[in-house]
Amino acid sequence: MTSAAGERVVIGVFVVALVLYAAVALTAHRWVSAAAAPVVAGLLALRHPRARFSAYVFFSALALRGLAVGAWALVAFALAAVLVLQTSPARRAWPRLTGGRARATRDTPRST
Repeated sequence: MTSAAGERVVIGVFVVALVLYAAVALTAHRWVSAAAAPVVAGLLALRHPRARFSAYVFFSALALRGLAVGAWALVAFALAAVLVLQTSPARRAWPRLTGGRARATRDTPRST
C-alpha cells in the first residue's frame, strides 16, 4: 500500500467512525457529542491544520466521560482513536502543530 493510500484509509476510517459515533450519541441523547463528532470528522476529512488537535481534544473528552460514567466501550474507542493518530499514515495526513509558526501564509512587509 502506498503512503497516499494509507492516508486515505486512515482518513476514511476516522470519518466513518465519527459519523457512526454521532448516530450512536444521538440515540443516547448525548447532544454535544452528537454535534461535535461530525465537526471533527469534517476537519479530519478536509485535512484542516488544526484537525489533529481537535481530534485529540474530542477523544480525550470522550475518554474522560467514559471513565466518569463507567462506559468502558467509550474509553476503548477513544484510546484506540488516539493510538491510531500516532501511526505514520495519520501523522502524514495530519502533521503535528509546530510552535512558532506565524498564522499568515505569506510574508508581510514590516512598516518602518
